[in-house]
Order: sequence, then structure tokens, then C-alpha cells
Amino acid sequence: MTSASPTRRSVNFPGPLTPVGYMRPAIRLVIGCWLLALSLPAAAAEPPALRPFSASYDLYRGSLHVAVTELKLQRAGSDWRFSLLTRARGLFAWFVDEQPYAETTFFVADGQVLLREITIGDAATGENHEAASFDWDASRLDVERKGKSRQLELNGGVYDYQSIHVLAASMSRQQLQQATIDFYRKGKLKKANLVYDGEQKVDVNGESIDASVYAQVTSQSGSKMKYFYDPLRPVLPLRVERHEEGESPSVLALREVEWGL
Repeated sequence: MTSASPTRRSVNFPGPLTPVGYMRPAIRLVIGCWLLALSLPAAAAEPPALRPFSASYDLYRGSLHVAVTELKLQRAGSDWRFSLLTRARGLFAWFVDEQPYAETTFFVADGQVLLREITIGDAATGENHEAASFDWDASRLDVERKGKSRQLELNGGVYDYQSIHVLAASMSRQQLQQATIDFYRKGKLKKANLVYDGEQKVDVNGESIDASVYAQVTSQSGSKMKYFYDPLRPVLPLRVERHEEGESPSVLALREVEWGL
């Protein structure tokens, strides 16, 4: 390659569609109202039977295809682990060094999903930027983020951008319309609502699928998440959208999936 080659530099990926959006600074709007009717605690939604999978997605920012993302659900001993890895594609790969990743390990006890660990970092360098450890016996959450440590009190079940798929599947199976939850985001616990938002057709590689749609609104966040699932194959998202006022939507669109035993 000649000296005229482009200089590689860091470019922010869009929002929490990459691991929890730790790379992307943004102006956050304060949510002024909550959908409280028919709210149910997350613990009321008993988790469905889980099945390992490995799925690949195209990541779009507006009309631009900026990256490919891999989402996996695997067994980790007696636990389960979601892992998310994003790599830039095409011309973006010339300018982006980072490979954002996130891992969420959880277990199921007494019909409730309990997070054990969350790790967020850069697969290209092996550097971790954020780590959270959940001690349910002591009702304590230990967080390391941006070189700072903190402890938070756990008052109930907690979900994040990956384990939220299990909650949506549980709600679908039990026909729950809404759940109010504690949500882990950027080293803090926020209140969030996950609401059933009807049915919508989704195109997956030319196949039209009737998807169940769930919308998430989180306190002190100006963005709204939408998740699309095949009711016959819960937990695996067919599509994930992030909407924020004044910005082009970010979209993960399922490319292919391989199911494990």
C-alpha cells in the first residue's frame, strides 16, 4: 500500500446497537412521561426455554451500511452468555480500528433472570472499558467504568441491552403487555418500560415474517429502542431499531442465524 492510503482513525459507531453505545457521545433528552398502565414487574415474566444460536446482522445508520454485527447466545457452564461483536465494513473499515464487543452472563433462579457479569470493550485491542459484577446474595452491584469504581444497591431483577431479549420472549409467551424494570446502562441503573407494540411484517432476506414488536423507553435517555421477534422463535431479534430525535435511525437487520443444540 502506498503512502497515499487513508489514515486510520477512530469513528463512533451509532448508539447502543453497538455494545451499549459506550463509544458514541450524544445529547440525551429527559423522558417526561411514563407508560404506567398495566405495568408488571420483570420478575412476573418467567423466562422461556433457551436455545443457543449464532446470528449475524447488517448494521445501518440511516441508509448507510456501516458494519456487520454478530450476536451469540451460548451456554457458559451452568450460566448463559450473550456476546455481541461489531466490525466495520466496506470503506468504513479503512477508517475504523475499533471492534466493539459486549458480553452479558446471566443465570435463571426461581423463574427469574439474574445477571452475573457485564463486560464491554474493544476486541481489536483486548482492552475492557467497562465491567459490572452482580452479587445477588449481598444485593450489590460493583462497576468499573472509565477508570472509576462504584457500588450500587440491587433491589430486584436487572436487564441490559442483551438480556432484554429474554424478557421480551417471556412477555410474549405469557401475553404480558408491559414490564417496568431496572435497566443497566453506562454504569448506572435506570428505570425502563418495555411495552408490547403490536405486530408488524419484517423482511428477512426476502422472507416476510409477522413479527411481534416491543418498544423500550429508559429514563434519562432521549432514544427509543424497538425490538422485532418471530413469536415462534423467541429471544432471537429479527431487527433492532434505535430512534433519537433529530438523528437518522440505527438498525440491526438479521442476515442469517445458526441454531445450536
